[in-house]
Amino acid sequence: MLFRSTWSAVWDQADVSDVQIAGDDVKLYENLVFAGIEATSSPIDGSGMTHVHFDVWTPDPTAAPAVFKMKIVDFGANGAFGDGAGNAGGDDVEHEITLDGSSTPPLATGNWVSYDIPLSDFTGLTTQGALAQIIISGDPNTVYFDNLYFYNVPSSTPAVAAPAPTLPAADVISMFSNAYTDVTVDTWSAVWDQADVSDVQIAGDDVKLYENLVFAGIEATSSPIDGSAMTHVHFDVWTPDPTAAPAVFKMKIVDFGANGTFDGGDDVEHEITLDASSTPPLSSYGWVSYDIPLSDFTGLTTQGAIAQVIISGDPNTVYIDNIYFHK
Repeated sequence: MLFRSTWSAVWDQADVSDVQIAGDDVKLYENLVFAGIEATSSPIDGSGMTHVHFDVWTPDPTAAPAVFKMKIVDFGANGAFGDGAGNAGGDDVEHEITLDGSSTPPLATGNWVSYDIPLSDFTGLTTQGALAQIIISGDPNTVYFDNLYFYNVPSSTPAVAAPAPTLPAADVISMFSNAYTDVTVDTWSAVWDQADVSDVQIAGDDVKLYENLVFAGIEATSSPIDGSAMTHVHFDVWTPDPTAAPAVFKMKIVDFGANGTFDGGDDVEHEITLDASSTPPLSSYGWVSYDIPLSDFTGLTTQGAIAQVIISGDPNTVYIDNIYFHK
């Protein structure tokens, strides 16, 4: 959400000009004491935004006691300054943050510094529905200013549950789903794997959360699953991690064969790989539901004693739900 406005209000103490740096349009503030950037005619609804971004370059000294300040003012529900009649007060709220050589990142001389500041840091800015003023000030008195915008960082936690399964229970063998009665699963993170698993709830639905995932062993070794009548495996995945190439999410299914024991000579297995080019594509910040034909697991030549499901990949934080075989 780009801030469009008056870039130097009649009441401020600053000189502003439009310049180009390597072909890029930049605002140059000189003789800066304080500058009022205003969108008072059309206040900005920033209620869905989480951060403000801006880039600053100054030739001035930035060692202490130099500071650069930004104040954001919201005009409140009436969308007007003060009480709506030109008098201060009303439902306006504001907060000012201060940046200096000890900030993260530090204010610096002769280099562009990019700031991404959570709007939650502006603690006095208790409303964000009518953002109308940004006031910059400080004693770097010459400041190049670029890329001022508000934006939203999606939550790292799903806001909604995975889609509820609708298949008849008679056609399903469930390992994990609130929609069905689950078979016995010995562990959701085997002693030999590299992953941390926890049980969480998303909108009242039980979900498995894998963090620091390299590979995770889901085992039903004490009671292997007879999936010989099943045609598909289903699971739902949600991740906040990047899913563009080269990111992949993998699932391996292992069948222990007729003797039903590990390494008994008749074990079979196959691993499939999902990525941003799969159907449906692996993606970030949304549930992706997969129904994969067991015939795609070409090495899984038997399905009568399914004892292990191994998930792996480089989305290292993964919410997974509704793992079941079906026909």
